Amino acid sequence: MIYFFKHFGFLCFTLCSVFAFAQNKAKDYIIEGNAYYQKGKFDNAEYAYKKATMEDPSSVKANYNLGNALFEQKRYKESMAHFKKSAEISKNTLDKHMAYHNLGNAYMQEKEYENALASFKDALKNDPTDEATRYNYALAKKMLEKEKKKDKQQNQQQNNQDQNQDQQQNNQQQDSQQSQSEKEQKKNQSQNQQQADQTQNQNDEGNPKSGGENGNKQGKGDNASRQIKQGNKGKGDQKENAQNDTGDGTLKALQEQEVKTQRRIIQQKAERNKSNTSKDW
Repeated sequence: MIYFFKHFGFLCFTLCSVFAFAQNKAKDYIIEGNAYYQKGKFDNAEYAYKKATMEDPSSVKANYNLGNALFEQKRYKESMAHFKKSAEISKNTLDKHMAYHNLGNAYMQEKEYENALASFKDALKNDPTDEATRYNYALAKKMLEKEKKKDKQQNQQQNNQDQNQDQQQNNQQQDSQQSQSEKEQKKNQSQNQQQADQTQNQNDEGNPKSGGENGNKQGKGDNASRQIKQGNKGKGDQKENAQNDTGDGTLKALQEQEVKTQRRIIQQKAERNKSNTSKDW
């Protein structure tokens, strides 16, 4: 960054004042400080200028030159206070112009471009013809616009990041809600299925099934399709088959066959008993 800095604005005037007022300690210290300043011994110059301000706090020259010594040591914040004081207490437009000019330079070093722009503007008010101040003013304006553009981009970038974070949080929240809803739905389905199974079980217990289940004590197996081949004294499923298989003659024949069978069984038992009796004797 190139800008114009004004050194020793009051050096010549200070020297004249020293010769006019040789007994003034403040002016002696200013002369001493100027000598150190020219040799590049800015810390020694600072010490001398500070002693001058202690002797005469209202000295425009001592404050201005002290500001320059601090500026050369890159202590810009400290230099600002003395440039401001020099500009405020000065009644000479040229002195004000130089103080505001270097105050603007200190602000430039701290990248406080808006304050620098205001300081250069005050300097131009006191000397509109100074091209160095006009150049610094244009430079400060350019830097300020660049900084605002950069800040705008950073703010936009930050806003985009914030929006992305908000969107991610919303998506995560929606996913969480959807997951929770799915869990609730599955839970409800499971409960409904369990309830339906319980209801079905209860209904099954109350309704008898085919094949003799649930208290059907008559008939084991598939008797529904069987026909009565032998008389069974009315037991079994006769309603469906009785009309198809029986008649008066058939029923009588069956009964006679059953009587013969019973007689034969009785006779066989009697013969076995007789045989056993004979053997025992």
